Amino acid sequence: MPKETKEVEDKEITQPDPTVEELAELLKVEPWALAGLRVRMGWAVGTRVSRAQFERALREFLQGPTVKE
Repeated sequence: MPKETKEVEDKEITQPDPTVEELAELLKVEPWALAGLRVRMGWAVGTRVSRAQFERALREFLQGPTVKE
């Protein structure tokens, strides 16, 4: 009887995106700026986003208009 072999797929193990709080700590974002950014973006505590998305949103929050259009 031939032995059945299982093929193991090479699955890329990826880390989940960091939370907004982890990114804020890493990038030394002031607490008031993180609070405002979370309100503006609708991010709850513990929301996971990419670093690029966080940096873009932070830049727009700090330098952009005060009203989201």
